[in-house]
Amino acid sequence: MCIISAHHRGRDEGDHRAYRFFSYPRRDTPYCVDCWMWKEESALFHDLKDHDLHILYGLQKKLHVFSSEYDALRLFAWLPLDATQIAYWRNWFVLRCHSGDQIWYLAPNETEDFQTLLSELEQYERQQGATRLYFYTAERDLSAFPAEYAATDRRDLYDYLYRAQDLVSMQGRAYAAKRNQIAQFKRKYQWRFEPISPANTDAVLLLTDQWDAQHNGAMLPYERTAVERMLHAPDEFGQSGGLLFADDQPAAFAIGSHTRAALLDVLAEKALPQFIGAYSAIIQMYSEYAYSLHPFEFINREEDMGLENLRNAKLQLKPDRLIVKTLMSKLL
Repeated sequence: MCIISAHHRGRDEGDHRAYRFFSYPRRDTPYCVDCWMWKEESALFHDLKDHDLHILYGLQKKLHVFSSEYDALRLFAWLPLDATQIAYWRNWFVLRCHSGDQIWYLAPNETEDFQTLLSELEQYERQQGATRLYFYTAERDLSAFPAEYAATDRRDLYDYLYRAQDLVSMQGRAYAAKRNQIAQFKRKYQWRFEPISPANTDAVLLLTDQWDAQHNGAMLPYERTAVERMLHAPDEFGQSGGLLFADDQPAAFAIGSHTRAALLDVLAEKALPQFIGAYSAIIQMYSEYAYSLHPFEFINREEDMGLENLRNAKLQLKPDRLIVKTLMSKLL
């Protein structure tokens, strides 16, 4: 998904020649990102397809920044809303995404010949009739952009990065309140934790609908469908999930993606407020379960969207650091 507006969480928590630098991976080698063929007579960008998602799933494991923009499962979940397009560039890629009435571009920090890429994108946007180019970036050295680009800090889109062991164990004084909430949950309810599987996806969707009803329709547009797409993704993109029951009722769930060896990206999470302590419990139990599948160093719990309650909840979990996001723009 094209991350831009953090769609996935609720409030709790004409014909144009392809330029010579752009090419497409060979379709007979879907996982070979170093094999190329030229596409001389096609649009520069094309709609993101399953084939592309598999390529991104392979490439995301090579990224060094721990931001969540290039998560293949996330891109899949939000694809119908974001209308994400992709072009391949020097063994990497560029995404073209809708963010409200704007078009934003994204490319990994590992991208080669970045200055040339910007020039190509500027020319492409002029051909589309645009008057401004927007480029969204995470922890990139902004000196890489020419002086005519203006920078807008997007604090609402900063990712919250946590040390895995902090959320798996919740040890220490900083997590005393969370441990108490989990203990209260375990005392009060007959509970069980289940990995999400085809046998319990209906319960996850039921919980999602109940959460939305109890919060007066607070879910973001398309969020329910995005959760459903995560649950029924036809391919393997490193996903895992957990469902927590209290007195045989679904109480909380979490879905994440193991994007690379050192990182878990939490994509969706809900806890019903009538089950005291369920929110803290699902955070700890899912973190522990996901870690047992593929140990990792960090957990990305993504952005707060500028919502005060969500920001406070994320800060209470004591992030190791925040991943800075910046929107660069240039008048064309």
